Amino acid sequence: MKIGFIGSSKISQFHISALRNNGFEIIGIGTRENSINCEKFARENFLIDYFCKKGWEEVIEKEVDAYCVCIDTTYTPEILLRVLDKGKPVLVEKPIAWELSKLEPIIKHKNVSKIFVGYNRRFYRVVNIAKEFAKESTGGTVYINIPDSKIGSKRFISNGCHMVDLARYLFGDFEINNKIKINNDCGEMAYLTAFCSNNKWTITINAHSLIPANFSITINSGKNVFELSPIEKYSLFEGLEIVEPHENFPLRRYVPKVIQSEFEDAKFKPGFNEMYRQFKKFILGSCIYTQNIIDVNQAYLTLEKCYELIK
Repeated sequence: MKIGFIGSSKISQFHISALRNNGFEIIGIGTRENSINCEKFARENFLIDYFCKKGWEEVIEKEVDAYCVCIDTTYTPEILLRVLDKGKPVLVEKPIAWELSKLEPIIKHKNVSKIFVGYNRRFYRVVNIAKEFAKESTGGTVYINIPDSKIGSKRFISNGCHMVDLARYLFGDFEINNKIKINNDCGEMAYLTAFCSNNKWTITINAHSLIPANFSITINSGKNVFELSPIEKYSLFEGLEIVEPHENFPLRRYVPKVIQSEFEDAKFKPGFNEMYRQFKKFILGSCIYTQNIIDVNQAYLTLEKCYELIK
């Protein structure tokens, strides 16, 4: 199956590896016209014979089965619209656009059903175990932690959209009941706590930049705690072990008992291999939109919820 690839960033390397593992053949790669970075990337990935000097406009003229668009979000909407004109399936990196208005013409495009949005964390095995836990639960409380190494609203959208999307995926759509937002001296968002809910879950979202913490989701339901921390590892807790004081630690401790635990397979960037396995089915028409594979409308709702949180 032949692919036209638009991208050469760090994330592109993970896409290339997963594409190859799933039997795809990349026959065109490019970004900007005469891009030195893209040429170097193509050479490093043994794709120099398929490097398109004229850039992405040359890539989309290739005879391919599908495209991948993995470039700076600022330029994604314009390029994605041109790719859609070709009528071929396309996998596009999240969040697709920085502004909701940029998604609207994409949603209206006649070939919008050809888009497969690359929210790779929906394909984690551990995330889908969490989804089953949430589905079988009667409800409860959820704590979502969104730390980051940089401050700012755009940074929140870039990384936080993953977590907002996971919240919608795991627990369904939710309403924001209240929130507290603090900006730094430069006017950039530094801290956000939002209190959200639906008819089953009470959700607290905490986004605090520059703190030493993992991205995490903690689900409290019944007698159990289900934790994704980091998102690539799940732990299921039930009951407490009482550790009596001893010479080295003179305090009584109550330690949650881990009854199940598992790490996500890290042979490839987590979620990518399964994402491209599903993309192949999507191209062949044997796999339509499912709970894992989201369309642009769902991506729009995730971006919309991100803006509700930070506005």
